[in-house]
Amino acid sequence: MTVLTSLAENDYFLGLAALLNSVAEHGKYVDRVIVGYRGELPSWLPELTATEHGYSFVSKSGFQVDLIRMEGKYHMVHEKPKWLWEVTEVLAPGADEYFFFDSDIVINCRMEFFGEWVRLGVALCGDVNFVFDATHPHRRVWAGFAEKEGRKIHNQLNGYYNSGFLGWTQKTKSFVSDWNDAFQMMVPHSGNMREFRVYDRTHPVLTTNQDSFNLAAMITTQPLSLVGPEAMSFSDGMRLMHHPIGPKPWRRNYFLGMLKGKPPRASDVAFWRSVNGSEFSPVSRLKQQWMIFICLAFRFLARFYKAL
Repeated sequence: MTVLTSLAENDYFLGLAALLNSVAEHGKYVDRVIVGYRGELPSWLPELTATEHGYSFVSKSGFQVDLIRMEGKYHMVHEKPKWLWEVTEVLAPGADEYFFFDSDIVINCRMEFFGEWVRLGVALCGDVNFVFDATHPHRRVWAGFAEKEGRKIHNQLNGYYNSGFLGWTQKTKSFVSDWNDAFQMMVPHSGNMREFRVYDRTHPVLTTNQDSFNLAAMITTQPLSLVGPEAMSFSDGMRLMHHPIGPKPWRRNYFLGMLKGKPPRASDVAFWRSVNGSEFSPVSRLKQQWMIFICLAFRFLARFYKAL
């Protein structure tokens, strides 16, 4: 069995719709989707069935979707390590392969590739700020956190990896425990965990969930399979998915952004093309077509217009 998991709250359910529509469009592949959520569920979901852990329904293309209400005191992004442990050890302990995607990602390649990839090692994607040398001062501070807890550094990495995606298998699932361990090492140095981030990058811990994700990659004994920032379309090359950095596509003011010389991104176009699809249609067809038109038109005009 192959499990896809994500987290959603508030308007991030729009991103979840686009994610799952894009999964179905590119070959389905997964058997079960497990979503951790907070707050209210959107009204556009199909009829739900109560389960032991929450709610469930079967999508139009046939994969089971489980919705599990989450409890936790941290900002949602900092709940990732604990959530993935729960998925692996409690909610779907017998799965063969697991994939986590942030709920603002849109898939851009055949889904079977992810299975081919994860069988080679724990699958990680480079961040937009990818260059991060093995001798970087923060890495050395992180190594000190690990050594204080009796953990050794097994991987000298030169890239910084984005915690918006992770692939692991039954054989490599100890990486999830490594991430939880690394996360706990960083919490005392992170400030208010109800915030996305507190300090700037001169501080050893900027974003706890992602810095600890990178420390986990340093201390794990599991084999890694690493793709650079091109995987999330942060650079040219093997664009496996679109992952918007900054304002989410459904929140952007495209007119104001254009005036400021910030045209729509490829990830904005990808989102609006996928927000309605074979599985879900949370927005009107007219709005979807209008937003696609605006994004494409402004991207074209950006070839000639630059803000002063």
